[in-house]
Amino acid sequence: MKPARGNKPDPLQPFAEALRERVPSKEALLAEGKAFTKSRRSKQKSLSAGLLMLALAGGLWQLDPAWRTEDVQVAIGQRQHLQLPDGSQILLNSGTHLRIERRLRSRQLELVRGEASFTVVHEESPFVVRSQGVRVRDIGTVFNLRSDSRGVDVGVIEGSVEVSSGRAAPQILSVGQRVQATAGQIGVVEPVKPEALTAWQHGKLRFDGTPLSEVVRALQQYRTDPIRVADAATGQLRLSGEFDTERVEALVGMLPRILPVSLVRTADGSVILNRLR
Repeated sequence: MKPARGNKPDPLQPFAEALRERVPSKEALLAEGKAFTKSRRSKQKSLSAGLLMLALAGGLWQLDPAWRTEDVQVAIGQRQHLQLPDGSQILLNSGTHLRIERRLRSRQLELVRGEASFTVVHEESPFVVRSQGVRVRDIGTVFNLRSDSRGVDVGVIEGSVEVSSGRAAPQILSVGQRVQATAGQIGVVEPVKPEALTAWQHGKLRFDGTPLSEVVRALQQYRTDPIRVADAATGQLRLSGEFDTERVEALVGMLPRILPVSLVRTADGSVILNRLR
């Protein structure tokens, strides 16, 4: 009797088993496809994020933002020396407030008030000092900057600087030149002796026919309580001589003996100068 046809072994069965081992199943193929798609999307997201970061970095480089600031304030009657990371030197006068900014592609500082001398190390990145809307760009030099109620006084000791303010035409100052500038306006360039710009660094105040109004502003830098001139006529009186910055109070007391003025001291420590009639 012959065996039933359905019980006969399938001669292709071994080949089918071997084929299954070599060819993935439909489920495996679908799983692999999903994994590939997920990986591809992840790489595209990473690439997009990278491109976005590069674009942001490029934008920040162009904008040149300040990523860190440092404020330095000098007490009345004191001076302070600073050295920047690039080797540039700064000497700050009495009562000065300087803000140092860390930027991506420039060296920038803001003289909030007071007086400072800058000895700048030349680099490709520009060195700029701002004050009251006035911008002073170094061109490899040593310069002095004073910021007070009149505006900003810029004087060059060595080399040259570019002074700009608002829409006013920029001015190039060379050694032995100074200019008074305010927001939107630059005055007439005048000659100045470099030693007059550096006298304060040696504890001296030098006046050469200087109007009393300017003398008072210079003295105020070394005095906490205000000094005032009573009127324009008083402020037009002129003073010459060299005086010690450590003896400002003595000089204030001597003014009535040097100039035709009266001196009134008020209860709050203020001093008022009035021209004698």
